Amino acid sequence: MKRIYLISGVLLFVFGGIVSCSKDDDQIEADFIVAKINSENWKGIPEVNLNMVNDTLILLGVGNEEVVVFKIKFNGKGVYNLSGTQSSYYTTVGGDVITSLYILEDDLTSQITISDYSSEQNIIRGNFKISLIQDWSNPENNINSLSFTQGEFKGTIVK
Repeated sequence: MKRIYLISGVLLFVFGGIVSCSKDDDQIEADFIVAKINSENWKGIPEVNLNMVNDTLILLGVGNEEVVVFKIKFNGKGVYNLSGTQSSYYTTVGGDVITSLYILEDDLTSQITISDYSSEQNIIRGNFKISLIQDWSNPENNINSLSFTQGEFKGTIVK
């Protein structure tokens, strides 16, 4: 009788190990976007759209009453230097009333890097750094510039 319990216990242990390993293999990393804004940790939810007609990739990072925006002419993996209106950041109240807008500085050090792109799985991954200056704010705030550093993202593309 002890032998039956021992064999049953070993089989249960082995089966449990197999099931737990297969669960680890099936886990898919969730979409994310994170950065440091002026050295403070920030995180949001990415929204990624790729317009195949004009090759425009739009990446939004939606945080708590704040949104960072990237818009590039997409050519696959690579480094994209940002200028003009290719990136911005704004804050809101209630998610729909914009209370401040920050635009790219003209220093040309802002960039987004696409390190991984899968058209089959519709997944994009990369990192970014951007320097922004306040365009306007209502009510006025004392934050004249924002520096996004150590930015990373992984998102599912909506076509």
